[in-house]
Amino acid sequence: MMDQEVFEIVDFTTASEWECFIAAVVEAVHEWRLSGERQLSPLNKGQLATAKWSERTVTVKFVDFPFKMTHFSIVSESIESPPDESEPSTEYENEEETERLPQALDDLMNRENDFPARAHCLVRWYGLREFVTICPSNPNNSILCPSKSKLLLSSLTIAANNTNCQVPMFVQVLLASEKMYLGVGLGSGVRTDYDMVHMKRPPRQCTHLAGLLDVFRSKLQCTVTSPPVLVSVRFTYVLTEWPHTLWTQQPPDFDATLTEVGFSDLGKLPFGALSDPVSELHLSATWPCVSEDVLVDSDVYSDLDPGSAPLWTARLVTAASPPCLLSEYLTEFLNLCQNSQSVTQILGPEFTPEVDDPAQFSSAFDRLTEPSVPTLSKMVGRVRPGSKGSKQSSSIQSGEMGPIPTDILVPILNYLFPDAEGEESSAPFPSSLSQIPEWNVEGEQAGEHPLKALLSNMKSSGADGLVWRLAVVLCHVTHSLGGLSAAAHLWHEVVLEFRYRWDNAISILGIGSGSPDLASTLLHQKLQMLNCCIVRRRTREQSSSNFATDDIEDDDEFYECEEEMEEEERSNGSRSSWDKPEGRLKRCGKLRLIKTNEQLFVPYTQEPAPMTEDRLEEHSDVLLRLGTDSVGSQLRARMMSASLLSDMESFKAANPGAVLEDFVRWYSPRDWIEEASDDSSQPPCGSLSARMQIPGNMWMEVWNNAKPVPARRQKRLFDDTREAEQVLHWLASMGPGAVCSHLQPTILHASLCRLAEERILFSLPAPSSLPQPCHSNTLATILDMIAQRIVRLSRQPPDTNKYQEVVDQIAEVEVCIARAQSVRHKLMGDITASHTSSSLPLEELVLRLLDSPEVVLDGGPRGPAAAVIRKLFQQANRASMLVDDSPQESPGSYGDRRSSLNFGASGTASELGRPAGREYLLRTLVPAPTAYSRPVPHRMFAVLLQNEFRLAGAYSQDTTFC
Repeated sequence: MMDQEVFEIVDFTTASEWECFIAAVVEAVHEWRLSGERQLSPLNKGQLATAKWSERTVTVKFVDFPFKMTHFSIVSESIESPPDESEPSTEYENEEETERLPQALDDLMNRENDFPARAHCLVRWYGLREFVTICPSNPNNSILCPSKSKLLLSSLTIAANNTNCQVPMFVQVLLASEKMYLGVGLGSGVRTDYDMVHMKRPPRQCTHLAGLLDVFRSKLQCTVTSPPVLVSVRFTYVLTEWPHTLWTQQPPDFDATLTEVGFSDLGKLPFGALSDPVSELHLSATWPCVSEDVLVDSDVYSDLDPGSAPLWTARLVTAASPPCLLSEYLTEFLNLCQNSQSVTQILGPEFTPEVDDPAQFSSAFDRLTEPSVPTLSKMVGRVRPGSKGSKQSSSIQSGEMGPIPTDILVPILNYLFPDAEGEESSAPFPSSLSQIPEWNVEGEQAGEHPLKALLSNMKSSGADGLVWRLAVVLCHVTHSLGGLSAAAHLWHEVVLEFRYRWDNAISILGIGSGSPDLASTLLHQKLQMLNCCIVRRRTREQSSSNFATDDIEDDDEFYECEEEMEEEERSNGSRSSWDKPEGRLKRCGKLRLIKTNEQLFVPYTQEPAPMTEDRLEEHSDVLLRLGTDSVGSQLRARMMSASLLSDMESFKAANPGAVLEDFVRWYSPRDWIEEASDDSSQPPCGSLSARMQIPGNMWMEVWNNAKPVPARRQKRLFDDTREAEQVLHWLASMGPGAVCSHLQPTILHASLCRLAEERILFSLPAPSSLPQPCHSNTLATILDMIAQRIVRLSRQPPDTNKYQEVVDQIAEVEVCIARAQSVRHKLMGDITASHTSSSLPLEELVLRLLDSPEVVLDGGPRGPAAAVIRKLFQQANRASMLVDDSPQESPGSYGDRRSSLNFGASGTASELGRPAGREYLLRTLVPAPTAYSRPVPHRMFAVLLQNEFRLAGAYSQDTTFC
């Protein structure tokens, strides 16, 4: 039996992988609306360097190989929509459309954007404002095979032809670092091929303008004998070695800060870049758009001397992210906020808070029975030498065990608590604590500073106060003395200092007086509460001592004259001595008691209990949790009437025989309705207000329950002992991370003030990386926006992510200021900030260099700015010659030594040295490919570096009659 023949059926209607790839490219072109003609306005001068660019990216696959297809265009461009193909058009309009060249070819011939300073490499080489690139998604998967690159280029040609896309398309080949692109552009019957040559060493004929012109003419292959060629040339000189005296920034030495400089630097945040933020200065000499017969540049002679160039431009090359001191301090401080360990967990059980010596428990009862005047032996060892009230033993012992040495720890504590050194303190607190430090910016006082309103609204603490100093010193300690462990050690010592001051009733300076300021941070409020406790305790103890002395004198006088006083009281009809009034402060005007018609006295009363914001929230929560029923209302009224009861008892003790009406007349005059009376000797007549006569009135109930007890014998409304112990426990229970979280608004406050001290800040342009305000783009305005954000964050719960964003913005501002200082030092040297006639052009040049990608030097090579820059190059050349140990050579031999690098005559050295790069731009408009073809643009860009040579050519041809 014969084998049956099997026929394989091939379905040719199925799309191949190549066709799928082309379809994906076509879909992207339609999605981006790149089809049809691009009718755009001509490019303005320097627009390619200053305009903002947009990038749109999509992934297309060829089989399983992914490509990244990206569309680059200028953001501000308004593209007119192409005419609707469905509408009929006249023959004249069709002829006009065929004559119009694609927009990309107009850009090739544009003379206003020859050498853009900062732009995509294709923009610099071809002058394009819009193009599409295709490159491998993975940079490691490069297109090294010529056949693959040709396949991709033909696919782009088909896609552009099918969609009538006039935007040039490029394929990236070879390694990504080589920046090799092959491209094609179609439209209006013209095809443009974008070819490129990249070599490490240039051919000898391509090292000068004459040879490049020959290469350009040979590439055109046209029948015209001498096509007119426009030439633009730019030589760039790079300055990388700066004189060492112009920029010095050393990291701070903590030991020197404490011993040599003093406490002024210890209380000041560092600022500045550790390395020079300006790495290079590029000076370019340009001969723009001249005919080829004007310039002579060959292998034997060249008149391209930078001193004769009509245009000089300069630009800076800055370090991407130079290390800066302030941003490093803030970053480490913010990282410390995320740590949740306690002091004991970090340093060990030897640093247990609250108690350092177990013997304190055994001596607790001895303190209760010891006399009021301590012995000298007990005072020795408690006080630091030269101190008025700080401990010494615990500091020295923990200093020997902790990470901070004692010789550094003691000066730090003396800086935080300057009263420990007595009147000879080297760093006393300012007389008044304000949110604005005492600085001068451009001759303005602190009260007129632009940040005054914002800083005054910040929930922080007073400038150069205790909390301010603690935040700054914690930054220094964390950065320079051991990080987390050093911060824990310092906080442990600070808590011990607070404990000692409470035990010995010594006030805490540098936090302001009075009740806790709710507009400050919680840590500042807690310290103010502790200070209130200390003041109340000292006042109470002093008052008790005075009353005890008065009682002893009264007792002696009573026993000696008892019978005489009783007889006198009976004869005068007055009260007995047991009803004697107590706690009188002063007379209350002309008021008299209603029943006895005696003088009404204002009593000594207890001051209301101060509260911090967290205690206020707790008190409010307790009142809300009581509910709205009758029982809850009674409990709420009883809690709120504690102060009223105390005042009533004090009033009864000071005014025996008084009634509720008397108390209301003094305490709440609006609730007493007095009747007019002509006889002043008679008791006043009147009645209580309507709300006071409501049955079950709380005032009546409290008055009936009040006893005549003076304020000094009442139960304390404000238990300073209990409140102080709660504050000390709150402080001791916090680890360094929690402390830094509470100090975060203060340290940012100090950072803003540190930035504002730099006078150059108020004239610098804002960097593009920071959010730009609508009305201004100066760095001072950006600082104002950062301050507004810090003010909002200071009144919210701590958020590490939001604080990190603020720190990043502060770091950007610091880098900008450091760059400005570096450029100013380089260009102006020791010239002061006074705006003299000679310094004004240089000040303006500094600002322009920082704001613009490239700056045109006024006056060209003979202007004042060019003279300063030329001097810098000359100093660098002399320094390089001193470093060079090789024997001196004549200029000719030096040129011969460099001839191995294929530098032509135009590469010889000048007063600026040898050019680091030479760029030649050639363009012409000639018919191609035949003499009767339409004239089309051609362009060739050549760049010669020391180790690189590149030719990028765009050659067009008329395809109408091909």
